[in-house]
Amino acid sequence: MKQKLADVLSITILFFSLAALFALIRTNLIWGDVYFEQILINVGHGLINVGQNIVYGYLLWTLLPALAICIIMAVLTNKNRYLLITSVLCLIYVVYKIQLVPFLIYRHTPTALYEQEYVFPQDIAYSFPENKRNLIVLYMESMEKDYANPKLAGENLLPNLSKLAAENISFDGYHQLQNQDYSIAGMTTYFCSVPFKLASETNYTTYHNFMPGLLCYPEILKQHGYRTYFLKGTSLEFARTGMFLQTHGFEDVIGKTEIHKLYGVDWQQFQGTSWGLRDSVLYDLAKQRLTELAASGQPFLFSFLTLDTHGPDIYLDQQCLKRFNDSRDVIACADKMMGEFIEWIKQQDFYENTTIVILGDHVKTGKNDLYPQHKNREIVNIIINPLVKKTKTNTRKWTSFDMAPTILQAIGIEIPDGKFGLGRSLFSPYPTIREEINNNLDIELMKTSKIYDSFSTIENTFEPLYHPYPAWGELISGAENIRPYASFAEVAMDCIWLDTMSFTLPEFDGDHITFDFWFKILFMINKQREFKVYANGQEIAAWNFENDIVQPIHKTLSIPAKLIKDDHKLLLEFRNDGAGYTLVSIGQGVLKFSLSQD
Repeated sequence: MKQKLADVLSITILFFSLAALFALIRTNLIWGDVYFEQILINVGHGLINVGQNIVYGYLLWTLLPALAICIIMAVLTNKNRYLLITSVLCLIYVVYKIQLVPFLIYRHTPTALYEQEYVFPQDIAYSFPENKRNLIVLYMESMEKDYANPKLAGENLLPNLSKLAAENISFDGYHQLQNQDYSIAGMTTYFCSVPFKLASETNYTTYHNFMPGLLCYPEILKQHGYRTYFLKGTSLEFARTGMFLQTHGFEDVIGKTEIHKLYGVDWQQFQGTSWGLRDSVLYDLAKQRLTELAASGQPFLFSFLTLDTHGPDIYLDQQCLKRFNDSRDVIACADKMMGEFIEWIKQQDFYENTTIVILGDHVKTGKNDLYPQHKNREIVNIIINPLVKKTKTNTRKWTSFDMAPTILQAIGIEIPDGKFGLGRSLFSPYPTIREEINNNLDIELMKTSKIYDSFSTIENTFEPLYHPYPAWGELISGAENIRPYASFAEVAMDCIWLDTMSFTLPEFDGDHITFDFWFKILFMINKQREFKVYANGQEIAAWNFENDIVQPIHKTLSIPAKLIKDDHKLLLEFRNDGAGYTLVSIGQGVLKFSLSQD
């Protein structure tokens, strides 16, 4: 019996080790090298919004090979030590490739970079021009400047962007920051001039905000009277992109779900890649919204992110020709559509008072198949119609940190010494941090910093939403209907995963309020987990859930009416002692609920 258990355990360990290996191999084939922190961020903050084709591909090419090899090895050998040795070798390779050891080392190694170089945006004395200038920032997914090099790409795939770069302002010498070559990281560095990484310490506000202690340039513009709008064709849930944009200055944040609700566009009908809408639809929507923003009379910041060039399943629009029968067709098509869009903007009345910035959000993740041996890859970057004059030299050692102050100065905002966060304006004579410390910058950014941690651990930022509850006894079900009552939420398995709910209650005269709800729990780490529930700050219930509890769970809470103040507001908080607030499990998943009075 013991031998059978040992055999089963060895095979099980081998299966999961092989599955991890094949998952890494597939990831490397699709996106290139990834690191441990990036895996944590993407798995915890948006895996459920990945396209189904990608998920099915992982299941097919990860689990089946692992199972097949397990069966073969179990047949060929009855020595468990060989199975365990194979498992250990697989895990060693995985740990090495995802840089787990450097992550753990740097996680406990402090840096003085922020103390020495970071300029708090809230402390800067900004000077705006009398006539505030509109700003359009257009991000092109994985768009590299090197696509215009015939020696690397076969021919110039970017004739329109090349012409715009030659006629306007573009900078050479870009350096892609290590471990920042994905969209949410790119936007954080561009908007906020800091890297995107996991804070060493987290608290309650981390999961209700996105780096709430950080101030980014869209917030600066919004504070000075700008309308702010962001458009993208993917889900706002993925990597908490929507929360990042809303936390940091964008009033209107529109993703594929919002596009369907507001504009009646069925994203499945107009789907491009498995991630969301095709770019041609986004460009049409962008023209419509820009016209409306310009008509409002307010200065505006409009930004969007293209999608057709997002791997692994890039999308060639029907309006473009197949010439190469590979990714070059999609790249050339993206250039064509952006060129036409810029020409449309130039024909509009608002163009004269508008600066346009075109940026690759990052270089293509991992190696580029068109030129896998080429190093020092750079992003497309073009500034059109700025207020500042063209600099004498357009070659600098710069990173995406430097774009925020550069953009602000391009629309006429004066910034002392051109310093913003870790960024330095490329229009200023002062050296960038990259020019000062060169290759050491990547190492320093991987280290821990109390200043960086403070961006995510600022206190007292939680503001309940207090959405009005419709009527006593009404059953609320479905993710979209529950979401308004959750101060922060993730959608998975038909549930809204949350840790707080808040309501403005109808008129009542009873002694108690009954909260009836059905919910699920994920990832029970301990043998049992204790949940406590608080109503307006007072504990009203405590439950212990065993690992084998039948789900969904149904509970009824009785809330004394005396806890409800005259404003009729109710805040429910759910706290647990098992995983706390983790990347992959937040509170519990609410399926449905109702409120009644007794």
